[in-house]
Amino acid sequence: MNTADNRPLLPDNFITAVANQHNVTKTELEALILALNDYSGAEIAERLKISQPAVRKRLGESYRKLGIEGSGNKKIYNLKQKLSAQYKSLYENVPTSQEDWGEAVDVEGFRGRNEEILDLEDWIVDGDPLRCRLVAVLGMGGIGKTVIAAKVAKKVQPKFDYLIWRSLRNAPPLEEILNQLLRFLPHDAQDYLTVSENNKILLLIDTLRKHRCLVILDNVESVLRSGEGKTQEWAGEYEIGYENYGYLFKKVAEASHNSCLLLTSREKPKEVAALEGKNLPVKVLQLSSLNVDEAREILRDKGCEFTPQQLQELVTRYSGNPLALKIVATTVYDLFSNNITEFLTEIEEASAAYGDIRTLLDTQFKRLSDLEKKVMYWLAIHREYVSLINLKSDLSTTDARSNILEVIESLLRRSLLEKETNTSRFRQQSVVMEYVTENYIEAVTDEIYQGQKLEFINAYPLIQARSLDHIRLIQERLILESVKQKLITAFGTTKKLETHLQQLLINLQQESPPTKGYAAGNLINLLRQLQIDKSQHNDQIDLSRWDFSNLTIWQAYLKNVNLQNTSFANSDLTGSVFTETMSSLVSVRFSPDGKFFATGLMSGEIRLWRTADTKQIRIYKSHTAWVWALTFSPDSKILASGSADYRVKLWNVETGECLHTLKEHTNKVYSVAFNPDGSLLASASEDQTIKIWDIATGVCQQTLSGHQGWVLSVTFQPSKSTNIQPLLASGSADQKIKLWDINTGQCVKTINGHNGEVNSVVFSPDGETLASGSADRTLRLWDVNTGQCQQVWKGHSKKIYSVRFSPDMKTLASTGEDRTIKLWDIARGECLKTLEGHYSQVWAIAFSPDGNTLISCSDDQTARLWDVKTGNSLNVLEGYTRDVYSVQFSPDSQILASGRDDHNIGLWNLQTKECHVFNQHEGRIRSVAFHPNEKILASGSADNTIKLWDITDSRHSRCINTLKGHDNWVWTVAFSPDGNTLVSSSEDHSIRIWETSNGECVQKIKAHSHWVWTVAFHPHGEILASGSADSHIKLWDVSTGECLQTLTGHQDMIWSVAFSSDGQFLASGSEDQTVKLWNVSTGECVQTLRGHNKPVYSVAFSPKKQILASAGADTTVRLWQVSTGECMEILKRGHTAAIRSLAFSSDGKLLASGSEDENIQLWDMQTCSRLQPLKSDRIYERLDISGITGLTDAEKASLKMLGAVD
Repeated sequence: MNTADNRPLLPDNFITAVANQHNVTKTELEALILALNDYSGAEIAERLKISQPAVRKRLGESYRKLGIEGSGNKKIYNLKQKLSAQYKSLYENVPTSQEDWGEAVDVEGFRGRNEEILDLEDWIVDGDPLRCRLVAVLGMGGIGKTVIAAKVAKKVQPKFDYLIWRSLRNAPPLEEILNQLLRFLPHDAQDYLTVSENNKILLLIDTLRKHRCLVILDNVESVLRSGEGKTQEWAGEYEIGYENYGYLFKKVAEASHNSCLLLTSREKPKEVAALEGKNLPVKVLQLSSLNVDEAREILRDKGCEFTPQQLQELVTRYSGNPLALKIVATTVYDLFSNNITEFLTEIEEASAAYGDIRTLLDTQFKRLSDLEKKVMYWLAIHREYVSLINLKSDLSTTDARSNILEVIESLLRRSLLEKETNTSRFRQQSVVMEYVTENYIEAVTDEIYQGQKLEFINAYPLIQARSLDHIRLIQERLILESVKQKLITAFGTTKKLETHLQQLLINLQQESPPTKGYAAGNLINLLRQLQIDKSQHNDQIDLSRWDFSNLTIWQAYLKNVNLQNTSFANSDLTGSVFTETMSSLVSVRFSPDGKFFATGLMSGEIRLWRTADTKQIRIYKSHTAWVWALTFSPDSKILASGSADYRVKLWNVETGECLHTLKEHTNKVYSVAFNPDGSLLASASEDQTIKIWDIATGVCQQTLSGHQGWVLSVTFQPSKSTNIQPLLASGSADQKIKLWDINTGQCVKTINGHNGEVNSVVFSPDGETLASGSADRTLRLWDVNTGQCQQVWKGHSKKIYSVRFSPDMKTLASTGEDRTIKLWDIARGECLKTLEGHYSQVWAIAFSPDGNTLISCSDDQTARLWDVKTGNSLNVLEGYTRDVYSVQFSPDSQILASGRDDHNIGLWNLQTKECHVFNQHEGRIRSVAFHPNEKILASGSADNTIKLWDITDSRHSRCINTLKGHDNWVWTVAFSPDGNTLVSSSEDHSIRIWETSNGECVQKIKAHSHWVWTVAFHPHGEILASGSADSHIKLWDVSTGECLQTLTGHQDMIWSVAFSSDGQFLASGSEDQTVKLWNVSTGECVQTLRGHNKPVYSVAFSPKKQILASAGADTTVRLWQVSTGECMEILKRGHTAAIRSLAFSSDGKLLASGSEDENIQLWDMQTCSRLQPLKSDRIYERLDISGITGLTDAEKASLKMLGAVD
């Protein structure tokens, strides 16, 4: 009999499609699929609960209908052969190469250049004995480099395994291009995003060796040096910051491989010049002017009439440039009534006015109407293809919007625009975009410098704060930065420019009524850009203490900008973007109408966002713990949420009102799902049950029991008929999937196959297939009718948390602990793309209803929106919190160190209460530890690294070593008593021991089967204790790495362990709300301390007395007498959120607690009283937002949570 891992090569959905074409009935098909999977007649009879003669009859009918002849086993063999042949003809004859054409242009209607095409094809493919590794197509702007490259690439594409086209027209940094190439091309690196740029180049070259790849980089001149003062010595040189492109070109050209890098450029990069040669694998195709015959075709296409002499004159005058000839032809037709003689007479008199492409564009641009110029400027700002709808929204008047179609037609006719194939989106040709952008930058710079009427910068934004992230970054780099540099040059110093900008803002404030437009937002964005150079060693840009009140501030980008004591009073902030306060996101879902998406946070909040502009609309607050599950009702009017607080809630999407709170679960709720008509809701819980709720009344109608582990996922089958109640599927930690009839409450099928907890189950849109993702790192597709596994996909390196079908059923998305998102081709069972960008585990994903966008949410405090077609990240919604997860006293108790969510480490001088903040980590800080003898601090972070800091001068700390080796979050770091070694624990399930002196990892211990939250050294330094999410504590021999004992007794994950100062006892704090005391020698649990009513996150022993402190999610600190287990004191009112860390001073007189409320509380242990908390200003502390407009109530609330006041 066949098993799931030894399945047939043909997918069941293909077999079903063929059977349906031949009128094979459903019952016949069930038997046929089992036979094709090598089940015997007896096994089929048993599974289908029919007799063996009935099996033979069903199979016989199937063979007859499918035209299969023969007898016995010969029939099934012949059928397999026939189906395999059909499948191959449909799928395997498709070209095997994989293509990503990026921004490649349409080559339809391309004529001429036959000789050049043959040469280029010959060099790239196989004609040359030294097949070219690098080819450059060079020529002036508009000469046709991009088109000929696209034409040849289309032609030779079948000869390559992979083809990828990328444009450099917006001057992307090399690392961005390398990431895109490595995202598409196959390679062996598990996490290429974390490796150095040089190693990425080596990875790329290794791929070029192993696979036949054609990589096209268009518009290379964009990264070459240009501008005023350019000299001959600069030819082929790179813009500052782009020199690494030259290194890439050199390495690709010199390395031995079977692939080709094709470049297009107006100038020859110096590496190409050095390496090209007739008998060398680097070639250059210099495009010359079109010949007369080729030019004739272009002009005739535009309806231009001419004599041979006139044609020759035009070709000569415009150097045979195709773009110039197209523009000329339109000019002759529109302005000279197609009288070419009159046109030639005028340009003769005008002399140089029409001489080259740029002067031709000058003349053409001057002839445009005001509205046409506006559209051209907006297209240059957008930097990519733009829809008519978006262009209309950019224009300020109704008349302009109503005439947009006419304007676009005019610009297309003049050859100033390109239209995207099969869409109504438009952009400028590269030469034209460059020209318009330069005009735009010059006009903006001149107007700001003059400082009189700010009309131009009021009409257009320098950046679009709410545009897609990659577009905004391009606008910052190519427009905003260029304006800034030109203005600094004009004013001489940054300080003078800043003063000038401040005066312009004052002038705007004095206007009555206030001017509506982009001027103030542009000036503030320039001020922000000026501050970037000052903040190189700090994440935050400083615009504190500025007066931005009474202004129209459109499209200001103010994320991660310090706005303490700044005023926006009475300002219009439409389109402006600020930092969001948001903890880690664990759930996400689009509304069925596509208008909104919702995110669930660890903090218990739910955020509602508008899809069109990712604007935050509403915050739902009521849950008190992680919101693990979200789903919208089919009509998009109700949002259901499930939380770790054991509650299910139903929300009115429009008003934010909580309609019902459903309370019957006795443990965490992990999944919720509406039935197809929206009348019922299913919820799945850690209490091992599924509950079915009536939406109208909030009453629990049924409780489904049967799983032997946590129920982690539920999903309803899409209904094909209003008369048939769909099945409910559930996935569980017991490794099983169950299908339920909710009419009877009975389990109708139990599906086995996974070897780990089933974290996610989802039905296909047609309800015929069920997909599941598991901790065993596999994805499985199941036939709903038979329960049989159709396909098993392996690709993830760690647990899978979420799977989703695309609406068109062509793609399945999966994600999980390995931080990647994979898109799978369902028909072929192949991974199409791997989306990378999150730096921590991804909890959930969801497709938009149109299938074009995927959203993901992660432990890294971000939600990312992805373009499904390209795999590019569109937008990142980034949270900001300052939760304190670690506190530690220095050995002399003069300094307190803290580690925070905002990537910062704080060193508090306990005498002056001053705090020095520093950072170099790229993730949240989870642990800090002082060296016992030296001025060294260790920090462990969510960026998977450990850093050692020299804190000899606590005001000027410096990183002296970065320890790398963990491949997931580092949760705890601790020095040995002698300081010679450092131990770390991680979500990668391991413990590592490091030499402090050189940072070398001397031992790696595969410690637990789950995340290792905590680790501690025994006071004698010979033993380690570790606690894990697997609910076990282990004691380890430091020298050998041998596990000495496993301490069991807790019922849930272990958050903290600590040794008593004499080493006799070990304390542990757990998710199960208890503290346990263990005898280290015997491993016996000697006390279980109860009193906390929520998880216990931290335990700490007093160094002087037999006192144990514990704290956790209930916001209290409890002090316990170790000898008796008695709770001596409960310290309250110190915190308003979960306490994450405790630490005693070396003399035991002080206790420090760090909390998710972002504060550190000091406690006097002699009086058990609360001292003054250690509290630093938030990013928007005392920001005045009184009277502001343009932000939603949710956005205003977010600003207030970060310190703003109204």
